[in-house]
Amino acid sequence: MGRAERIYEARVAARFALVSVLLACLFFGCAEKGPILLTVGYQAPGEKASAASKQTVGVSPFKDGRGKDASVLGRRTIPNGQANDLVVQGTVAELATACLKRALASRGLEVKDVPGWDLTAEGMKAAGATLLFGGEIRTLWLESTASAFKTHLQASVQLSVVAGDVPEKKIVRTIEVSSKLDQDVLYSREKLEEVLSEALSSAIDQIFTDQELLKRFP
Repeated sequence: MGRAERIYEARVAARFALVSVLLACLFFGCAEKGPILLTVGYQAPGEKASAASKQTVGVSPFKDGRGKDASVLGRRTIPNGQANDLVVQGTVAELATACLKRALASRGLEVKDVPGWDLTAEGMKAAGATLLFGGEIRTLWLESTASAFKTHLQASVQLSVVAGDVPEKKIVRTIEVSSKLDQDVLYSREKLEEVLSEALSSAIDQIFTDQELLKRFP
């Protein structure tokens, strides 16, 4: 075999290797080292209920009852078995609390931060607020599993939300809300963020379908 032929075959092999790498990155996502940081947020519905007059509601930080690391909200696994944690900046409890606050504000309500609440009527301390919201995260998790030509995403959210009447010092409602999403997608970090944001927002929006609570909003 001549020198020119060897050079040609070497170039073909190099191009084939490059194409193989690019295809692997496209279909499986290039292997990432360490935790994968996600930016997750509340997605307000297209049509928002606007309040006729301002009402102040207090929001106490969610408790994290998942039994997992405070900042971890999922796992990504690729075909070779490598797994990476999916994490958020701060904690998952802070994320859920911020999303609830955005949901309330998007409906024309004034939102006030309230220190930790033990979710009892006796423990309510929210001067200046008419309603107080708090609760516990049962599940907030995204499982990302790569296989040939696709990535399967499964998002699960379960929240227990407690609402209290501050002036009357009584619990108004304890609402269990949940959401699940299953999708097959081409992998991207943005898609992970989108699916988990959608699942969390869908669960939170169920709070505003509760008839007893709706009576208390202006």
